[in-house]
Order: sequence, then C-alpha cells, then structure tokens
Amino acid sequence: MAHLICHPPEDTTQFVPKLHLILETIKSGISAELKAELLAGITEIAESHHPSGASMDELRDVWRGVLPDHRILCLTESATHTAMWHHYANNYRGVVLEFRCIDELDSVWLAAKPVTYPAQKPAIYTADGWAELMNLQNEEAIRTILHAATYTKSPDWSYESEWRIASFKRPTDTGHFSDYKFDRRELGAVYFGPMISPEDRLSLCLAARAFPEAKLWDVEIGMSREFSLRAVNA
Repeated sequence: MAHLICHPPEDTTQFVPKLHLILETIKSGISAELKAELLAGITEIAESHHPSGASMDELRDVWRGVLPDHRILCLTESATHTAMWHHYANNYRGVVLEFRCIDELDSVWLAAKPVTYPAQKPAIYTADGWAELMNLQNEEAIRTILHAATYTKSPDWSYESEWRIASFKRPTDTGHFSDYKFDRRELGAVYFGPMISPEDRLSLCLAARAFPEAKLWDVEIGMSREFSLRAVNA
C-alpha cells in the first residue's frame, strides 16, 4: 500500500474500488503533509492489526470455482525429443500428431502461446506477489494467477519446448475434459513411435487416409540413441 501511494500507477482500474479511489485522489494532487499522514496511518495499522485472512479466503473460493472449468491444450515444438516420447507417448509405443496453422481456416493453433521457463519464480509465488494480488479485484487477480500458472514452468521443464492454448469449458461440456473438432486439412503429419505395435501402426495408416495433408513418418532410434525420421509410403 505504501509503495502504491508513493508511486501510483497510471492505470488503477484493476484495483479494488476503495484503493482505486485513494490512488486516483493522490494522482489528482494531495499535499505532502496528507501523504505523510496516510503513510503513517498504514504503518500504524500494520503494526497493531493482524489480517483476518478473509480476503485470501474469498480469492481461494473464486479460484476453486474457476479451476474446474479451465481448459489447457499442451503442444510441443519437436517431434523427436526422446524424453517427450517416453513421458507422453506410452514409452515410444504411441504417436505424435503434427498440426498445421492455416490462416484461412482461423486455426485454433494460431492462438497458442509459448511457455516460459524463468530462473526466478513469477511474483504470484512470493509473499510480495500475494500482497499485490490482495489489492486487485478478484477477476483481475484470477487472470494474473491463471496466466502465470498456465504459461510458466520451472527451468527443469524447458526441454519440453511447450506451447499452450487456454480456454474455458463450454456450456455443453461435462467433466474436466473437452473435445474439440479440427479441420481435416489441419493434420499435417503423423509420427509413429519406434515401439508401436504393427496392429496400431496399420490401423492408423488406414485412418490417416482421411486426412489429405497428413504425411506419415516412422521414428527410429539410431546407434547414437538419437531419433531419425523415415517417410512412410502409405
């Protein structure tokens, strides 16, 4: 609060109404004596009162209501990263789907944003960051938390080279997952894992015929343990 009073931001609309009013009044011009009195009052309150946690509880309630309706689609830049195949493709027995971003189709993939892997945690994971959230309107605070939780990870996960698309549950959706259709032309390639079963590979090769732009690739593990690609003549 003291920092905001000394350095009121240009846009104060995201703050709770009382704080918004105080900051706009300060920006319109108050005397140095009144500002000093405000700061002294804040210090006195901080030293003599203990927070009840009501604001934090209210924010938690809003968060619990929002989270079940939140949807995240996770994508990656690479089709040949060994750890990714191990973690997300059934120990090399699955497949990777590559999607094409097509402007004229307004492909949803165009909305993807890259995940960042900062060495320093976002502010929301610190006490100072939570103090700032408490001064925001609940909707703005939730947007701030969602963005940080959705688009940042620790550096340990940087190998994923991840991109994400975030949205919310549609009125007709149930449960915690949503299925979205995509245009047949948007499937650009299918990569078959090096351990995929012959039966799965055959059935997927046949199914891929319905997608005119989809190229088929076998992913192979070389002597150096690196992945290589070989085109499939389907």
